[in-house]
Amino acid sequence: MITKKTYKNIRSLKDKKIRYVQKKFTVEGVRLLQTIIDENVPIECAVYTKEFYSKHLEFIKKINDKILFEVSEKEMQDLSNAITPSGILAVTSFPFYSKLDLSKNLIYLDQISDPGNMGTILRTASWFGVDQVALSNNCIDPFNPKVIAAAMGSHFLLKFVGKEKIENLDEHLWIGASLNGKKLPKLKEFKGKWVLAMGSEAHGISEKTMERLDKIYTIPRLGKGESLNVAVAMGIFLDKLVS
Repeated sequence: MITKKTYKNIRSLKDKKIRYVQKKFTVEGVRLLQTIIDENVPIECAVYTKEFYSKHLEFIKKINDKILFEVSEKEMQDLSNAITPSGILAVTSFPFYSKLDLSKNLIYLDQISDPGNMGTILRTASWFGVDQVALSNNCIDPFNPKVIAAAMGSHFLLKFVGKEKIENLDEHLWIGASLNGKKLPKLKEFKGKWVLAMGSEAHGISEKTMERLDKIYTIPRLGKGESLNVAVAMGIFLDKLVS
Protein backbone atom coordinates (compact mmCIF):
# COMPACT_ATOMS: atom_id res chain seq x y z
CA MET A 1 0.00 0.00 0.00
CA ILE A 2 1.31 3.42 -0.94
CA THR A 3 2.01 5.84 1.93
CA LYS A 4 0.61 9.36 2.04
CA LYS A 5 4.14 10.75 1.89
CA THR A 6 5.04 8.81 -1.26
CA TYR A 7 1.73 9.70 -2.87
CA LYS A 8 2.22 13.37 -2.06
CA ASN A 9 5.79 13.35 -3.37
CA ILE A 10 4.75 11.82 -6.69
CA ARG A 11 1.92 14.30 -7.14
CA SER A 12 4.18 17.26 -6.31
CA LEU A 13 6.29 16.52 -9.40
CA LYS A 14 3.54 18.01 -11.55
CA ASP A 15 4.96 21.35 -10.43
CA LYS A 16 7.93 22.53 -12.54
CA LYS A 17 9.62 24.18 -9.55
CA ILE A 18 9.42 20.98 -7.52
CA ARG A 19 10.79 18.94 -10.42
CA TYR A 20 13.86 21.14 -10.64
CA VAL A 21 14.41 21.35 -6.89
CA GLN A 22 14.26 17.57 -6.53
CA LYS A 23 15.68 16.91 -10.02
CA LYS A 24 13.05 14.22 -10.51
CA PHE A 25 10.12 13.65 -12.83
CA THR A 26 7.51 11.05 -13.70
CA VAL A 27 7.37 8.77 -16.71
CA GLU A 28 4.34 6.84 -17.89
CA GLY A 29 3.54 3.92 -20.14
CA VAL A 30 5.14 0.58 -21.01
CA ARG A 31 7.27 1.78 -23.95
CA LEU A 32 8.80 4.69 -22.05
CA LEU A 33 9.48 2.63 -18.94
CA GLN A 34 10.97 -0.13 -21.07
CA THR A 35 13.48 2.37 -22.50
CA ILE A 36 14.40 3.43 -18.98
CA ILE A 37 14.85 -0.19 -17.90
CA ASP A 38 16.94 -0.96 -21.00
CA GLU A 39 19.20 2.02 -20.26
CA ASN A 40 19.60 0.94 -16.61
CA VAL A 41 18.09 4.18 -15.34
CA PRO A 42 17.30 3.92 -11.60
CA ILE A 43 13.61 4.01 -10.72
CA GLU A 44 12.78 5.50 -7.34
CA CYS A 45 9.24 4.15 -7.16
CA ALA A 46 6.42 3.04 -9.43
CA VAL A 47 2.64 2.85 -9.11
CA TYR A 48 0.20 0.77 -11.11
CA THR A 49 -3.50 -0.04 -11.21
CA LYS A 50 -5.07 -3.45 -10.72
CA GLU A 51 -6.24 -3.50 -14.34
CA PHE A 52 -2.72 -2.78 -15.61
CA TYR A 53 -1.33 -5.55 -13.39
CA SER A 54 -3.78 -8.07 -14.82
CA LYS A 55 -2.74 -7.28 -18.40
CA HIS A 56 1.00 -6.71 -17.96
CA LEU A 57 2.17 -9.08 -15.25
CA GLU A 58 5.40 -9.97 -17.06
CA PHE A 59 6.31 -6.32 -17.45
CA ILE A 60 5.56 -5.58 -13.80
CA LYS A 61 8.03 -8.32 -12.83
CA LYS A 62 10.85 -6.26 -14.40
CA ILE A 63 10.49 -3.68 -11.61
CA ASN A 64 11.71 -4.27 -8.07
CA ASP A 65 8.61 -5.13 -6.02
CA LYS A 66 10.00 -3.16 -3.06
CA ILE A 67 9.35 0.09 -4.92
CA LEU A 68 6.04 -0.98 -6.48
CA PHE A 69 2.68 0.26 -5.18
CA GLU A 70 -0.84 -0.45 -6.32
CA VAL A 71 -3.19 2.54 -6.56
CA SER A 72 -6.83 2.92 -7.51
CA GLU A 73 -7.94 4.21 -10.90
CA LYS A 74 -8.95 7.47 -9.22
CA GLU A 75 -5.56 7.85 -7.56
CA MET A 76 -3.77 7.13 -10.84
CA GLN A 77 -5.85 9.79 -12.54
CA ASP A 78 -4.77 12.22 -9.84
CA LEU A 79 -1.07 11.33 -10.16
CA SER A 80 -0.92 11.08 -13.93
CA ASN A 81 -0.21 13.90 -16.36
CA ALA A 82 -2.16 12.14 -19.10
CA ILE A 83 -5.85 12.60 -19.87
CA THR A 84 -6.15 8.83 -20.16
CA PRO A 85 -3.50 7.23 -17.89
CA SER A 86 -1.73 4.11 -19.13
CA GLY A 87 -2.02 2.44 -15.73
CA ILE A 88 1.65 2.64 -14.74
CA LEU A 89 3.76 5.59 -13.65
CA ALA A 90 7.30 5.77 -12.27
CA VAL A 91 9.53 8.38 -10.67
CA THR A 92 13.11 8.77 -11.83
CA SER A 93 15.87 11.37 -11.62
CA PHE A 94 16.92 13.85 -14.27
CA PRO A 95 19.57 12.40 -16.60
CA PHE A 96 23.12 13.49 -15.85
CA TYR A 97 24.31 15.55 -18.80
CA SER A 98 27.95 16.44 -19.30
CA LYS A 99 28.95 19.89 -20.52
CA LEU A 100 28.39 20.69 -24.17
CA ASP A 101 31.14 19.11 -26.26
CA LEU A 102 32.25 21.95 -28.54
CA SER A 103 34.08 19.53 -30.83
CA LYS A 104 30.82 17.92 -31.96
CA ASN A 105 27.78 18.85 -34.04
CA LEU A 106 24.58 19.95 -32.34
CA ILE A 107 21.05 21.22 -32.77
CA TYR A 108 20.06 24.66 -31.49
CA LEU A 109 16.36 25.17 -30.75
CA ASP A 110 15.16 28.75 -30.89
CA GLN A 111 11.77 29.60 -29.36
CA ILE A 112 10.36 26.05 -29.54
CA SER A 113 7.31 26.29 -27.27
CA ASP A 114 5.15 23.34 -28.32
CA PRO A 115 5.81 20.30 -26.08
CA GLY A 116 4.94 17.78 -28.76
CA ASN A 117 7.42 19.35 -31.17
CA MET A 118 10.12 19.52 -28.51
CA GLY A 119 9.71 15.85 -27.62
CA THR A 120 9.67 14.74 -31.26
CA ILE A 121 12.77 16.82 -31.96
CA LEU A 122 14.68 15.11 -29.14
CA ARG A 123 13.53 11.72 -30.40
CA THR A 124 14.54 12.56 -33.97
CA ALA A 125 17.94 13.93 -32.92
CA SER A 126 18.69 10.68 -31.12
CA TRP A 127 17.62 8.63 -34.15
CA PHE A 128 20.09 10.49 -36.39
CA GLY A 129 22.92 10.23 -33.86
CA VAL A 130 23.07 13.92 -32.98
CA ASP A 131 23.26 13.68 -29.21
CA GLN A 132 23.49 17.36 -28.23
CA VAL A 133 20.49 19.73 -28.22
CA ALA A 134 21.00 23.31 -27.04
CA LEU A 135 18.03 25.49 -26.13
CA SER A 136 17.38 29.22 -26.24
CA ASN A 137 16.03 30.89 -23.10
CA ASN A 138 12.46 30.97 -24.36
CA CYS A 139 12.08 27.28 -25.18
CA ILE A 140 9.60 25.11 -23.29
CA ASP A 141 10.90 23.16 -20.29
CA PRO A 142 12.42 19.96 -21.73
CA PHE A 143 11.10 18.06 -18.69
CA ASN A 144 7.52 19.17 -19.21
CA PRO A 145 5.36 16.00 -18.95
CA LYS A 146 4.11 16.35 -22.53
CA VAL A 147 7.69 16.69 -23.77
CA ILE A 148 8.66 13.57 -21.81
CA ALA A 149 5.78 11.62 -23.37
CA ALA A 150 6.61 12.72 -26.92
CA ALA A 151 10.36 12.10 -26.56
CA MET A 152 9.80 8.43 -25.70
CA GLY A 153 12.88 8.07 -23.51
CA SER A 154 15.23 10.12 -25.70
CA HIS A 155 16.19 12.28 -22.72
CA PHE A 156 18.25 9.31 -21.53
CA LEU A 157 19.83 8.66 -24.94
CA LEU A 158 21.23 12.15 -25.47
CA LYS A 159 24.48 13.54 -24.04
CA PHE A 160 23.33 17.14 -23.61
CA VAL A 161 19.96 18.89 -23.41
CA GLY A 162 20.06 22.39 -21.96
CA LYS A 163 20.50 26.10 -22.43
CA GLU A 164 23.57 27.44 -24.18
CA LYS A 165 24.62 30.90 -25.36
CA ILE A 166 25.11 31.50 -29.07
CA GLU A 167 28.40 33.23 -28.34
CA ASN A 168 29.92 29.97 -27.09
CA LEU A 169 29.48 28.35 -30.51
CA ASP A 170 31.44 30.72 -32.74
CA GLU A 171 33.67 28.00 -34.15
CA HIS A 172 30.75 26.07 -35.64
CA LEU A 173 29.19 26.54 -39.05
CA TRP A 174 25.62 27.69 -38.38
CA ILE A 175 22.93 26.29 -40.67
CA GLY A 176 19.37 27.57 -40.41
CA ALA A 177 16.00 26.42 -41.71
CA SER A 178 13.83 29.21 -43.16
CA LEU A 179 11.15 29.66 -45.81
CA ASN A 180 13.30 32.40 -47.30
CA GLY A 181 16.46 30.35 -47.73
CA LYS A 182 18.15 28.70 -50.69
CA LYS A 183 17.12 25.27 -51.93
CA LEU A 184 18.30 22.57 -49.55
CA PRO A 185 21.41 20.83 -50.99
CA LYS A 186 23.28 17.69 -49.93
CA LEU A 187 24.55 19.10 -46.65
CA LYS A 188 26.69 16.08 -45.81
CA GLU A 189 29.40 17.56 -48.02
CA PHE A 190 30.05 20.30 -45.42
CA LYS A 191 33.36 19.93 -43.65
CA GLY A 192 33.88 20.58 -39.95
CA LYS A 193 31.41 20.89 -37.10
CA TRP A 194 28.00 22.49 -37.49
CA VAL A 195 25.01 23.82 -35.60
CA LEU A 196 21.55 23.23 -37.06
CA ALA A 197 19.23 26.01 -35.87
CA MET A 198 15.47 25.38 -35.86
CA GLY A 199 12.85 27.98 -34.95
CA SER A 200 9.20 27.72 -33.98
CA GLU A 201 6.51 27.37 -36.64
CA ALA A 202 4.75 30.47 -35.31
CA HIS A 203 7.71 32.85 -35.08
CA GLY A 204 10.57 31.24 -36.95
CA ILE A 205 14.19 31.84 -35.99
CA SER A 206 14.73 34.93 -33.85
CA GLU A 207 16.52 37.97 -35.26
CA LYS A 208 19.52 37.42 -32.99
CA THR A 209 19.97 33.83 -34.13
CA MET A 210 19.29 34.73 -37.76
CA GLU A 211 22.18 37.19 -37.68
CA ARG A 212 24.51 34.39 -36.59
CA LEU A 213 23.62 31.99 -39.42
CA ASP A 214 26.24 31.21 -42.05
CA LYS A 215 23.90 29.28 -44.34
CA ILE A 216 20.11 29.52 -44.69
CA TYR A 217 18.15 26.85 -46.53
CA THR A 218 14.56 25.93 -47.22
CA ILE A 219 12.93 22.62 -48.12
CA PRO A 220 11.26 23.06 -51.55
CA ARG A 221 7.47 22.83 -51.50
CA LEU A 222 6.31 20.48 -54.22
CA GLY A 223 2.65 20.45 -53.27
CA LYS A 224 0.45 22.69 -51.16
CA GLY A 225 0.58 23.82 -47.54
CA GLU A 226 1.63 26.77 -45.42
CA SER A 227 4.68 25.16 -43.81
CA LEU A 228 6.22 21.94 -42.53
CA ASN A 229 6.09 20.90 -38.91
CA VAL A 230 9.39 21.93 -37.31
CA ALA A 231 10.22 18.40 -36.15
CA VAL A 232 9.55 16.99 -39.63
CA ALA A 233 11.67 19.72 -41.22
CA MET A 234 14.52 19.00 -38.83
CA GLY A 235 14.40 15.32 -39.71
CA ILE A 236 14.79 16.18 -43.40
CA PHE A 237 17.74 18.46 -42.65
CA LEU A 238 19.43 15.81 -40.49
CA ASP A 239 18.99 13.22 -43.21
CA LYS A 240 20.89 15.55 -45.56
CA LEU A 241 23.55 16.31 -42.95
CA VAL A 242 24.41 12.88 -41.63
CA SER A 243 23.29 10.32 -44.22
